[in-house]
Amino acid sequence: MDDVRLTLADELLLLALREEDGSALIGSAELDCGVAGALLAELALAERVQLVDGRVVAADQSPLGDPDLDGLLASITADGKPRKAEQWVSRTRRDEIRKRRLGRLAAIGILEEREHKFLFFKHTSYPERDPGPEQELRARLRAVLDGAPADERSGALLAIVHACRLDRKAFPDVDGKVLRGRVREITEEQWAGRAVAKVIASIHAAVMAATSAAVIASNAATMSSG
Repeated sequence: MDDVRLTLADELLLLALREEDGSALIGSAELDCGVAGALLAELALAERVQLVDGRVVAADQSPLGDPDLDGLLASITADGKPRKAEQWVSRTRRDEIRKRRLGRLAAIGILEEREHKFLFFKHTSYPERDPGPEQELRARLRAVLDGAPADERSGALLAIVHACRLDRKAFPDVDGKVLRGRVREITEEQWAGRAVAKVIASIHAAVMAATSAAVIASNAATMSSG
């Protein structure tokens, strides 16, 4: 474990899962958007991409040795035109990426992979096996939330955590007003976090619109049949 470096996406997943059973504290849409944003932020921290005039552009095509990061970098490099960060978050948010990263955390011994079967359905959960990495992560983030200077990685991760609406659930013992103020202060310049928040908001808006349309159609059908 000593020579394994966790990415922001890995750290986000550790914060988002309950230790005892591996269930998520937030919905899959939020979590997948968060993982996508964390991959984008990781590329920015590694100076592989940068934001130019509000658009993500490749700055260095050198691979990092992580399939998900290198795949995203290759897509950004090969794309015909610079795109907004939220477009890349929307394009990258896929459950197979989340599952692949969970499998990686299980392979290196931090999580445990458990398969559950019920009739014809299969489900895999990822409870915690080694609590050390998450404890170290939480200690680092808690120090920042308590006023310690925020390093680049902690600031980027907290921006993603906040955008996914995970901060209150991940740190329930921190006063809500204090948490909001400190997170706002730390993450003000974190463009990947803002992109995640925009995509999540658009997903929720689409769901609400679809639900409203279904209700209206149902009511109209009821009235016409009556």
